[in-house]
Amino acid sequence: MAGAVRANGRLGAFAFYGWRVVLVLTATRLVAGGIGIYGRGVFLIPMETDLGVSRDAISLMFALLGLLVGVMAPVAGIVVQRHGGRRVMFWGSISSGVGYILLFWVHSLLALGLVFGLLITLSFNWAYLQASTAITNAWFIKRKALALSLLSAGIGLGGLLVVPALQRLVSSQGWRVGAVVCGVLIILIACVAVVFIRDTPEEKGMNPDGNVTPRSRNAAPMGSEGSLTLREASRTPFFWLLLTGTVLWLSLYSSIGLHFIPILISKGESPDVAAWLLGLYAIATMPMSLAVGWLSDRFDGNLVLAMFAVSLAAAAGVLLFTSSIPGYLAVVLLVSPVESIWAVLWALLGRAYGRRYYDTIRGTIYGLILVLSAAWTWLPGLVFARTGVYDQWLVALVVLMLGTAATFVVASRLPVRRRPGTP
Repeated sequence: MAGAVRANGRLGAFAFYGWRVVLVLTATRLVAGGIGIYGRGVFLIPMETDLGVSRDAISLMFALLGLLVGVMAPVAGIVVQRHGGRRVMFWGSISSGVGYILLFWVHSLLALGLVFGLLITLSFNWAYLQASTAITNAWFIKRKALALSLLSAGIGLGGLLVVPALQRLVSSQGWRVGAVVCGVLIILIACVAVVFIRDTPEEKGMNPDGNVTPRSRNAAPMGSEGSLTLREASRTPFFWLLLTGTVLWLSLYSSIGLHFIPILISKGESPDVAAWLLGLYAIATMPMSLAVGWLSDRFDGNLVLAMFAVSLAAAAGVLLFTSSIPGYLAVVLLVSPVESIWAVLWALLGRAYGRRYYDTIRGTIYGLILVLSAAWTWLPGLVFARTGVYDQWLVALVVLMLGTAATFVVASRLPVRRRPGTP
């Protein structure tokens, strides 16, 4: 808002440069999320048919790539902390975009795995998920969950705008041409975004949330006051409960992200209708992500996640029994909180352990989460390959989501942070 007022050295919410950074990062996630998260479902069946591989084989490949990201995530945290998220985001985007372009010449599952493994997967994750999260966390404290939720909303908007267009492109021109177009878009958006992004508010003479008072040269390092190191954070029960709850939550997140279109096709829907429903699901995550972020800034984020985990259990149950458009629309509504996990998780970590060592802590717990949840993209494909349906997996998701709710309820009963100096 142009007329935002200054009060006590703080900028009005809409004038604060941090929101501009978040909006630019959200725009990058719109493109990247539509391509690299929701768009994978568009590519899955055409790749499977063209390369002559089974559903469980290609699902296993994606699971192994997720495991690779998990193993390397602590390294990503260290790299972002040392070199800045802006630089990591730019070069990661270039690598990922080139990888998508090279998919045009892939003709085997091994070549597909090499391109995704060496160029796309790590670069995409580091650039659009890890670096953007680290940058946003540095700019906000009080509105941390809401700011991070905007990034998640960008992914949802990408699902709405990019997936249907990508589905039409792949249907008419083939998945290889679609991959090249995706690569070019990723490179272009990165080149524009890097002009506006700054790693920390200190680079603009500000402090988090918009305090424009310059920091003293003798001030303590960024966020060091009361911050916990990785070793100290890992000794708190809260750290491990967050890890457990997120791993369980990802059983549904990963399944829907990769298998939503195949699940609907297995129930008799056409690819175009399935892509349209995936677009609705993606757009539904936008307002829900913002609502969850807003709630988590005002109430215990653990209880907010526990409440919505019950909604995800209901979504899996409805998807198990429904085979109609109204039923699928109900699933879309119930599953809409699924993207919220990352924003709330990163906000909880930032509030619990401070800013100084945030990137290292985040990278480590992110790596553990991905390693422990790597099978979630493979198991649904394995179940389908063995039975021809996804029913058994959907039953398992109901149980896993109820376990997720219970885990976050327990986390809400614990202090989020040790006091410095306590054993």
